[in-house]
Amino acid sequence: MTAPPSELAALCDLAGVILEYEDFRGERRRASVESQLAILRALGIDIASEAGAGPALEAARAEGWSDVCAPCAVAWGGTATVGLHVPASAGGGYEITVALETGEPLVVTGELADLPVAATAAVHGTATVRRTVQISGLPMGYHRAEVVAGGAHGECLIIAAPERAFGTPRGWGVFAPVYALRTSSTMGAGSLADLRALATWTRSLGGNLVGTLPLSAAFYDDPFEPSPYSPASRLFWNELFVDLGELAARFDCPPGRAALEAARTEAAALSAEPLVDYRRQATLVHRVLAAFADWGQSQPGVRSRVAAFVEAHPQVADYARFRAAVDADGPWPGWTGAARAGDLGAAARNPASERYHLFAQAMLEDQLGAFKHDPRLAGLYLDLPVGTNLQSYDVYRDRDTFALGASAGAPPDELFLGGQNWCLPPIDPRAGQKTGHRYFIACARAQMAHASMLRIDHVMGLSRLYWIPDGAPATDGVYVRYPAAELYAILCLESHRQQCAVVGEDLGTVPDHARPEMARRNIHCLYVAQFGLPGGDGGACAAVPDNAVASLGTHDTPTFAGFWQGRDIDQRVALGLITADQGADEHTARDRTRRATINYLTERGLMPPSPGIPGAMDPEPASAMAVMSGLTAMLAASPARQVMVTLEDLWLEEKPQNVPGTSHELPNWRRKAARSLEQIQGDTPAMAVLDGLAWARPKIVD
Repeated sequence: MTAPPSELAALCDLAGVILEYEDFRGERRRASVESQLAILRALGIDIASEAGAGPALEAARAEGWSDVCAPCAVAWGGTATVGLHVPASAGGGYEITVALETGEPLVVTGELADLPVAATAAVHGTATVRRTVQISGLPMGYHRAEVVAGGAHGECLIIAAPERAFGTPRGWGVFAPVYALRTSSTMGAGSLADLRALATWTRSLGGNLVGTLPLSAAFYDDPFEPSPYSPASRLFWNELFVDLGELAARFDCPPGRAALEAARTEAAALSAEPLVDYRRQATLVHRVLAAFADWGQSQPGVRSRVAAFVEAHPQVADYARFRAAVDADGPWPGWTGAARAGDLGAAARNPASERYHLFAQAMLEDQLGAFKHDPRLAGLYLDLPVGTNLQSYDVYRDRDTFALGASAGAPPDELFLGGQNWCLPPIDPRAGQKTGHRYFIACARAQMAHASMLRIDHVMGLSRLYWIPDGAPATDGVYVRYPAAELYAILCLESHRQQCAVVGEDLGTVPDHARPEMARRNIHCLYVAQFGLPGGDGGACAAVPDNAVASLGTHDTPTFAGFWQGRDIDQRVALGLITADQGADEHTARDRTRRATINYLTERGLMPPSPGIPGAMDPEPASAMAVMSGLTAMLAASPARQVMVTLEDLWLEEKPQNVPGTSHELPNWRRKAARSLEQIQGDTPAMAVLDGLAWARPKIVD
């Protein structure tokens, strides 16, 4: 007979804290008692030691059963099952009044005794049951239900969603960070002007997507955080990328045009640098953009455009006031008084800065909108970061939604034996439910408004997320459960409303249930060829799923040339992440992979026979180009939903944009592309790869 769980284990299970998980070696890892207690406290449970588990468990059980209904329910295909918590002895009727999004009421009534019992519990000595009632005929949308049963009253958000996310035609696209793009008109670093040029060119070749890193708002002053995965907000956009030239063409604004001309010398100097200088670039953009914003105050047409934007997006006014306060007083955790508590006041403290941020967001909204509505442009493939900076607007305004005693991260794996701490406060799943997932809905809606395809960073976080207690090493983290059905339903609903396909970044430690649920909901997976190459002389590449977005690598992997030549191994040895002996073993394994890959591609006619296979430390560039082209052709002919080509792979760039786990050692998120768009267009081998994609992809039909 299995022994009953301890009171602490039962409390963890009730709170959604997962005590064990299977690591990358296939071994079971159990969270320490110290980590369990720390995460429970981060979840708002009052517990100081294991001895307090009994009272905390009783209180948590009582709280879970105290509401007559759960805060959220999902209606797949128009039917929801709502649980009613009532005393076991309660009789009489129940009434559920659903206020549909349209404003129409839907009333469901009946007798409690006629409803099936799904669970039982003793709450403060009273026998309590959960009875379930089905509500059918719900249209897609978010509906508010008022429940009266057993003498109690409660409310529930019903998320009525289609069973599968919005679909997308098969196609192909290119990927590049916006900041890295270079064209003949680049102003220091890449902007939406350069992204639009790339989207226009990609569309002309037959591609349907341009992928990039997150375009979310960022901090470039105090605090300073250049990583696009630690944004100042996931709800608003990064003004560093605004197309200043488009503003000069749109508005007859002498001050703005003069500021733009005055900035060209500085822009030329910045353009000549191989790395983005974010502080100087942000200062340049701010100076020009502020000239347009200040001028716009006296222009009725500009004022009305900004006012219409604020009316359609009311929260942007609060965001602008927050950013203005940060500009004046620094990061919000250092504020005092009412502002620290969340009250920014009715009177503008820094009106010029507020106007600047409002104007910037309105212009970015217009410029980003073109990508979804202009048929001459390939659509945007955007990326929703898994979290937001601790000092962000999102945490400031919705701090009760976040667990501020922990950070999101990843457990140890082959590349990071010490695990990863992303220094991002995780959303408290219970707090999110109590708000009807208001913040998550807003994030998805903001991103999908301009994306044709949205990638959900670390999609496993929809069902479980690795939390690291503050002050603990990443190896001592604990997984916390999330209401996956509710979050998937939100993505499916918003994807149809915004006509945006959804992709899940499913790399790393992935639970068994994640990918089947993604496929069930039409959430595309990732196929990364670097992880699917054969490991022996007679091996084959891993099969490409038909619901995949396929590529040779990602922004977190080496470039293809860096991988092919083993530069990533050398770099990890140099950084002390692995020993020299481990590096030698990895080079030997990589050599086997190279040989097997060449054999595989040659046998299938995807690259010409090679007179000699390159050695482990000295692969021939010509062979690397042939293999890169052959693998891209393999992906093009695969059943993958989308094939994405990283621009830098087209000329065998060796340096990566990012090396995970190296926040200060390397210039992550700063390196500009070695070639301009015009140079790529004149590169015969590069164009041959894209022409091959354009030829192969339309031949695959649904």
